[in-house]
Amino acid sequence: MATLLAVCSSERKDLPKKPVQKACFIEDHGIQGDAHAGSEIRQVSLLRMEDIEEAEKEAGFCFPFGSLAENLVISGLPEEIEKGSLIYLGSQVVLEFVEKGKKPGEPHSYDYRGWCLLPDKGYFLRVIKGGELSPPEEALF
Repeated sequence: MATLLAVCSSERKDLPKKPVQKACFIEDHGIQGDAHAGSEIRQVSLLRMEDIEEAEKEAGFCFPFGSLAENLVISGLPEEIEKGSLIYLGSQVVLEFVEKGKKPGEPHSYDYRGWCLLPDKGYFLRVIKGGELSPPEEALF
């Protein structure tokens, strides 16, 4: 079983995301109020806690939730997740994995102290079924 540790949001793409107590996920849109929400299929970004911890050891400092521009931090997910897989968060929200990482040469809008994990380790998801979440929550994969 996996656990949703944090939901993070930011109104601007060039600012770090900040953890929120409660988030509203909107079907085929993303997280209400987040700069990356919209009509594209990469509506929500996710980092595995295990990848963040590995980077923290290498960097020698901690990455606060949201500092790597991720919307979700989840522990207990497998290292590789197939495109099209679904994840169920809490009792309402369903997300579909649509892409791992970014395309070569695709710009990234924010880094933290020179670190950026989304292009290589991050996952992008689409909201299949919306609802509210307040971490921590169970995540079924």
